[in-house]
Amino acid sequence: MVSHATTMPLHVQITLSHFAMSTADVGVAESFPQRMLRTTMDVDCPAWLDFVHGGLQFQAVHHLYPRIPRHNLRRTQKLVQQFCEDVGIPYALYGFVDGNRQVVGKLADVGRQAAILAQCQKTLAQSADLGMH
Repeated sequence: MVSHATTMPLHVQITLSHFAMSTADVGVAESFPQRMLRTTMDVDCPAWLDFVHGGLQFQAVHHLYPRIPRHNLRRTQKLVQQFCEDVGIPYALYGFVDGNRQVVGKLADVGRQAAILAQCQKTLAQSADLGMH
């Protein structure tokens, strides 16, 4: 139980930063920064919580610049946000609650898709049983 309680904040942070974002491969026309900003989100929190998050709340910035020290991530985030605004690239930044809403919404979408696929599989199996395939 101690090991799960200890690693839970890390798991929640990584899930929050990645699960709600697109994983589509849009091909070579997409630049590296566009892909990194499309597939991750940052979590908005006050600066005094930076130590608790360990810098993981800056996933988009971390994916763009993986070697930047944690103490520079907040400053770099502002520069990246300005760049995104200048060139028209969306920058996903959500509070903890809204970010979790995004994750739960994405998981609900995946659940609906899985239910549709299961129904299709059931229908195809019934058609095969009736000799209609």
